[in-house]
Amino acid sequence: MMYTGAMNGEDLFAAQEKRPSAVDVVVDSIKQLLIEKKLSPNEIIPSEQVLAERLMVSRGSVREAMKILSAFGIVEIKRGDGTYISNASNKKLFDPLLFQILVQDSDYQALIEMRHLLEVGIVQLLVRKASDGEMLILKSILEEFERLRLVPGIAAAEINAVDLKYHQYMGKFSHNPILESIYAFVYELFFPTMNSLPGSVIDVHRRLQAALERRDKEAAVTAIDLHTRIWTETALKKR
Repeated sequence: MMYTGAMNGEDLFAAQEKRPSAVDVVVDSIKQLLIEKKLSPNEIIPSEQVLAERLMVSRGSVREAMKILSAFGIVEIKRGDGTYISNASNKKLFDPLLFQILVQDSDYQALIEMRHLLEVGIVQLLVRKASDGEMLILKSILEEFERLRLVPGIAAAEINAVDLKYHQYMGKFSHNPILESIYAFVYELFFPTMNSLPGSVIDVHRRLQAALERRDKEAAVTAIDLHTRIWTETALKKR
């Protein structure tokens, strides 16, 4: 039987995947060079003309690709100087993921589980890697948190800000820059649902701090489990 080339008006042998555009070629090339560690943060990349010639695309495609990479925080365009790979701590790197989570119908329980797993990992690193001086800094932030809670008429937002500061320093003192950045991103996502006013919140913070100072990993994880349970109960009431 002779092949007619189509079935129900559709060519079965037509390319099913969208071919990469010239802009995609440039973006993917930069991504691959970063993966292979051939480009590093703060390193200048070739000019539009050079990239266009090497990748065999137009200068307009290179320019458009740089705009996309700049919006994602991957490159920084310095007028009159050149285009650089952004510093590794650039917060904009997480913005596309943040927007994606915000606009999709995310499973909130899955997000809670993600935060919990991150915090379990962070306290384990704190027990192992944080210095005694860093433990004292965490303690001083907790003491500030306790003092503010006793101030008559104090705004909840002001107390929540100190609570946030405590967790930010937890991430910092894990001495894992990647985990610290992800943790900061997650807390930005959940900050509107924070409620640091219930007495149980300060109690669990005290338990966590005491466990960290004793370098007791099991007790620290138990405190995080309790913290997540308390936070989840108050957060879900706000939804």
